[in-house]
Formats: sequence, C-alpha cells, structure tokens
Amino acid sequence: MVRKIILSCVLTLNLVASGHIMQEFEWPSGKTLLSFLEDAGISLSLYYDLEATDKELAAEIVAGTKCEILLDSESKMDQILIPITEDLQIHIYKEDEENYALTFAPTIYNEGNFSLGIEIENSPYLDINKATGNGSLSAAFSRAFSNNVDFRKLQKGDNLALYYTQKERLGKPYGDPIIHAGMIEENGKSKYIYYFDSKYYDEKGKVSETLLFTLPVPGARVSSKFSPKRFHPVLKRYRAHLGTDYAAKKGTPIKAIGEGTVIFVGKKGGYGNTVEVQHKNGYKSLYAHVNNYAKGLKKGKKVRQGEVIAYVGNTGLSTGPHLHLGLYKNNKAIDFEKAVKVAKEVIEFGKEEKKRFQDYIKAQNEKLQAAMGGYHNPPKFVAIDNFIEF
Repeated sequence: MVRKIILSCVLTLNLVASGHIMQEFEWPSGKTLLSFLEDAGISLSLYYDLEATDKELAAEIVAGTKCEILLDSESKMDQILIPITEDLQIHIYKEDEENYALTFAPTIYNEGNFSLGIEIENSPYLDINKATGNGSLSAAFSRAFSNNVDFRKLQKGDNLALYYTQKERLGKPYGDPIIHAGMIEENGKSKYIYYFDSKYYDEKGKVSETLLFTLPVPGARVSSKFSPKRFHPVLKRYRAHLGTDYAAKKGTPIKAIGEGTVIFVGKKGGYGNTVEVQHKNGYKSLYAHVNNYAKGLKKGKKVRQGEVIAYVGNTGLSTGPHLHLGLYKNNKAIDFEKAVKVAKEVIEFGKEEKKRFQDYIKAQNEKLQAAMGGYHNPPKFVAIDNFIEF
C-alpha cells in the first residue's frame, strides 16, 4: 500500500544510513539562488564569488524543478543538489563546521534504450502510461505525433510501437525520453515518425513540426555558441553556456524569433533585463541582457515573428553589449543554431543525406517490428511516495 506523506510540500525519503535524511522539494516560483542562500542562512559570497557565466547558469533554475537536501543527524543542512539541466546541477556542500562550498557537478543517472509495443484500449497517452508508469513517455509520444495523427480517429485494438531512450534516477524516470522511432495505426494505416538530426520526420522525410524560427538580430556576429555540460580541462570543473550570444551595438533592435505570447518581462538574476516568449509545440525563447523593452511590451502580450520586442544592452552580468538568446523545448535548453537551420532546409535531402536517412529508417523499422506484440516491453515504473529505509 502506497502512503502519501505531505509535510510543508516536502517529500522525505530515508535514503542514507547513519542518521542522514534526504528531502526532496520543488524549486519555488520566483526564487533565485541568491534568495535561497539568504533564506537558508548560507553566506551570500557563494553566489557573489561565482564567475559571470556561472551566475548566468544560476538564473536557469526552473520553477518546479525537483531538488534535494541532505540533512545530518541534527537536521542541519549537509548538502544541496539543484538541477540546472538534466545533465548538470549545482552542488552546495558543507566544507567544514561553519562554511559551505558551491560547485557545478554532473547529474548521476542510468540511461538505456527500450522498445514498447501495445494495443490501444483507451488512448495512446493513458495506455502508454498504464504499460510503463512513465508519464513523460506518454507526453513525448503525444508531442511527436501531434501533427501526424488525428487521435480522435484511433480505434480500440490499433497497434502502437516505440523505440526510445530513457534516463533513470533513484528508481524513477528522469528527464524527457527521446523517441527515436514510433508507429501507430490510424484506421488501419500505419503512421511513422523518426528522430533524425535533432528533428522529427515522417517516412517521406517531411518535417513533422512546422514551427520555423528566424534570427533575433539579423546580421549580428555569434560571439558565443551553445554549449551543454562539458568538463573544462584547464579549470578542472564543469562549465556550460545554455544559449547563443550575438554581439551588437547597444540599442540594436531585437526581434522575436517566432510568434508567441510574452510570459516574462523583468530582471532575471545574472541575465539582467530579460524577456521570455512562449511559442507553440512547447518551445520558449529567452532574450537576456537587454537595455530596454519595446513600448507596450508586457506579460500576456501576443507578438509576431520578427516584431521588435527589446533592444540590445549590457544589463546583468555582461562584459559588453550583446544578446543572450536561449531556446527551450519543454523547459530543456537546446541549440538555437540547429533549430534555425531547419528554416533553410524545408527539407530537401541531398543524395548522401537522403541515403543516410533511408538507412536510418530501415534500421529503426526493424526495431519497431521487434517491439510489436510487447514481448520486449520494459518493466513498469512504480511510484513510491512513502518513506524508504535502508
């Protein structure tokens, strides 16, 4: 029997022997790393001593992110883990009795490839979740097929097959899965999607997502590229740059990369003056270090692609006037330069690329065929909300 224990919105798991207890909590909306340290009674120098690029990373903490605190036998804070991305986290730990230290560390998890084959009983979302206990996989399937399938036309007994990669941490699905290939029957006709070169296509090579982005500052030089978690060989620590920087003169107009709704206007930690725009299909764009905002820009405003929303500046932690552009898919930072490249392709494969795509389809179809019938389905994840003692 699963018991749910709610205490100040904190789920407590007895994960460590010797009197230590780990608490899991969600990062509060509007909370910054600086205010978190202040509330916890930890020296603010941990934040102020960070390099500018690391302060930018600290501004990437997303509200609702599940964080962990390790308490000692006296219920005093021993360590804190705050995820920045699926692969990188802030690690605050007790250096001695009085002082804490902060570093950026890789997130430890297991990762594996899985196949799934089921028959539709209710809906793909419900049936995938019932078979796997993985709501993230259900959501990923729905997003991948949203432009290819009319879910209202599906019938009981239609087949569904997936081949995907899933991370696992502490016995639970971790992060969003990557569906490499998928098939679902619609009125007896099989519909396919394939994840190829960071984009979803159908079997004919047609892009399944129609959202195309444009440059925010046309003609501007890229001064710093997107870089996910990497180990710096000289500094001997992990670094990341979760966006693309465009060098431009102060006051240069910044244009929305796509139509959407403004969801944030204001200061955002090391990013200074910032604008965030929510686009369709789970995309969000962030424009940081801006000098000022376009007249009338406010939360809730609808903007068109190419509409001026702000002007290049040097606010926040910046060494010179530039735009830091962040692009996110379902709150996961992705490389904008790869996304904007799709707009140039529309997709016309060259001879070599077409062959590579066809070879990829052939290999993935074999995996989908093997998934049919559900003989190789993964074990179902079971939610454990009660105390776990070791």
